[in-house]
Amino acid sequence: MDQDHDASLHAALSKARAENARLRALRQDDLRELERLRGSRDNLRALFHHAPDAVFICGMDERIINLNDRAMELFKASRAELAAMHLHRDLLRPNSPLGKFQEICSRLSTGETIAFQWVARRPKDGKLFPVEIILGKTVWDRQDAVMITLQDITHIRQIKNQLRRRRKLLAVILDGTPIATFVIDTDHRVIFWNKACELLTGVPKNRCLGKPVDSRIFYPGESRPVLADLVLTMDQEKIQSLYHKKNLSASAFIPEAFEASDQLTIQGVPRSIYFLAARCRDEHGDIIGAIETIQDITERTQAETELRASKRLLTEVTANIPGVVYQYQAVGQGRSRFTFISAGIWNLFGLPPEHTIREPELFFDRVDPEVRKQFSTSLACTDPPEHVVEFEFSMSSKEEEGAVRWFKNSALASKKSDGTVIWNGMLMDITEIKRIEQLRADVERMVRHDLKSPLTGIGGLARVLLQADLPVRQREIAATIYESAMKLLHMISHSMALFKMEEGTYELRPETFDLSELLHGLHEEFQPTAKSKSLSFVLLADDSPLAQSEPYMVSGEALLLESLLANLIQNAVDAAPERTEITITLRSPKTLRTNAHEIDIHNFGVIPEKIRDTFFERYVTCGKEHGMGIGTYSAMLIAKTHGGTIRFTTSETEGTHVIVVLPAVPPK
Repeated sequence: MDQDHDASLHAALSKARAENARLRALRQDDLRELERLRGSRDNLRALFHHAPDAVFICGMDERIINLNDRAMELFKASRAELAAMHLHRDLLRPNSPLGKFQEICSRLSTGETIAFQWVARRPKDGKLFPVEIILGKTVWDRQDAVMITLQDITHIRQIKNQLRRRRKLLAVILDGTPIATFVIDTDHRVIFWNKACELLTGVPKNRCLGKPVDSRIFYPGESRPVLADLVLTMDQEKIQSLYHKKNLSASAFIPEAFEASDQLTIQGVPRSIYFLAARCRDEHGDIIGAIETIQDITERTQAETELRASKRLLTEVTANIPGVVYQYQAVGQGRSRFTFISAGIWNLFGLPPEHTIREPELFFDRVDPEVRKQFSTSLACTDPPEHVVEFEFSMSSKEEEGAVRWFKNSALASKKSDGTVIWNGMLMDITEIKRIEQLRADVERMVRHDLKSPLTGIGGLARVLLQADLPVRQREIAATIYESAMKLLHMISHSMALFKMEEGTYELRPETFDLSELLHGLHEEFQPTAKSKSLSFVLLADDSPLAQSEPYMVSGEALLLESLLANLIQNAVDAAPERTEITITLRSPKTLRTNAHEIDIHNFGVIPEKIRDTFFERYVTCGKEHGMGIGTYSAMLIAKTHGGTIRFTTSETEGTHVIVVLPAVPPK
C-alpha cells in the first residue's frame, strides 16, 4: 500500500512539474508577445507623431484625445493649446461638414473612411489655408475614437490653379491664332476647335466638340479618318493609302508628325489646303491626343505658280539677249553665289547655266586673277553703291591663238533687310565695239595728222601773199584765208588735245594768266550774237562788278580754259530767253574758304529734262539746229584735266547755273 501510495505521489509530482514547466513556457511566450506589442505600439506612436499630415484622435464626443507633432506645426500651436480646442469650431472655417460630427460617426463603419476638402484656420493669426480631411473610426486607449487626418493642399491648389491658368491661356492662344486648329483626344473626339477653324470650314465648335471629326467637312463621299486620326494611332499603311497622292511627307521639324497638301472645295470655294498633324504627349511621355492645323495656301500657291511662270518668261527673254544676264547674291564668308544666269553664258564661255549656278568657280576660274579680284571686290561688298557699277576687262581667246576678247560688266545692287546684297547685272562681249572704237581713234588720229600739213602750207602761202603789195580786196581775201587756216589748225590741235584727255595721256602746261581779261575778250566776241536776242552780260567777282582794269589771276592752261568758257557761254547765249541777263560770277578761294576758284555761268533758260542725266556726255544735244553735242563734253574734259569739277542746277524759277570749280594750283 505504501509503495502504491508513493508511486501515486511520485506520478502526481511529475505531472505537477510538467505542468509547471508548461506554464513557465507559456509565460515566456506571453512576455515575448507583450514585448512585441509594446514595440508595435511604440512604432505606431512614432508613425503617428511623425506622419507627414496632421492627425487628430477625437472621442465620440468630439473631444480631442491626442494629436501628432505635424498638427502642432500646421496650426502653429502647442499640444496643450490644441488639446483644449474644439476641432470643428476653432480649427476649421465655419459651416464645415464636421458640424454634423455625430451623424457622420453613426454612418461610418469600421475600416471605412470619408474624405472632403475644406479650409482650415490657424487660431493665433487667423490665417486660412485649404486642407483635405479624411475621417475613419479607430480604437484609442481601449475606447472608440475617430482619427481625423488634415493634409495641407495649398501647394497642390497652386499647381492646379497654375495648370488651369495655363490651359486657359493655351486655349486663348489657340483660339486667337489665325491658323485653323483642332485637337482630338485618345478616343478620337474633338476637344478643341478654334475660331479660325470655324471661319475656314463654316462649322461652329458646338457641332464638333465631343464628337469624331467629320471628314465630309473637307472631303466629299463617305466618312473616313482625317490625318490627325491616323497620326494618333500612327497607322502608317492607311496614311500612305489616303495621302500618298497629296504631297505627303514626315515633318522635318516636329517629331511624330506628317504634313500634306491638297486641292479641296470648302464652303463651295476651291482652295489649296496644307495639313499638319502631330501626336500630343504629356510630361510623362504618354499619348494624350493629336493636333492638326489647316492652312489655306491658295494665294501662296498662286504666287508660286506665277513666280514659276515669271522665271520661265525671264529665261526665255534673257536667252535672246546678246550677253549674260545674271543675279548674284553676296552674303559674305564665302557663301556668295549666282541665283540666276541666262543661257548667254553658254554662247560666251561655253558653260551650262545650271552648272555655273551650282559651281560659280566654273566661271571665275576662266578669268584672269586681276579680273577675278575686280569681280570679288565689286560683287562681295557689304555696303554697295547706289549707282551702276561698270568695268571692262579682256581675256585671251581659246579659239584663236593671240586673239583677245573684251567684255563689259554692268551691275546694280540692292540690299535686303537681312543684310544680303543682290546684284543684278549684265555681261556683254564688246570685242567688236572695242575694234570699231580703236579704228575710229586711228582714223581720227590720221585725219588730224594728215590735215595739219596742207593747212600749214595754206596758212604759210597766205602769209606770204600778205607780205606782197596787193590790192585791198585781194589783201582782205588773203587775210581771210590765213585766219581760216590758223583757226582750223587751232581746232585740229584742240581736238587732238581732247583726244589725249579722253585717253588720260594729256600733259597739262599750266600758266598764270588774267581771267578777267579773258572773260572781257569773250564778252566782246559774243556781243553780236547777244544783241540779236537783246541779251545783256553781267560780269562779277565775289559779287562785285568785274572791271577789266582789275586783274583776276588764276593758274591753268589759258587756251583750254578759254575753250571751256567759250563753249559754256555759247550754250548760255543759245538757251537764254530774249531780253534777259547772262551773269558770269567769279568766286575766289578767300570767299569760298577753299583752295579753289568757282566760275558760275547763269542764264534764265532751262535744260530739257530728257538730257539732264546725260548733259555732259558726248553728242548730247537738244533743240539746236547745228549743235554737235560736244561743247559741254569738251568743257567737262578740260575741267577734269585741271583737277576740277563741273556741275549744273536747273529749274523753271531759277533758270540754269553751270558751275566750274578749278583748283588754285592745277595738277602737274
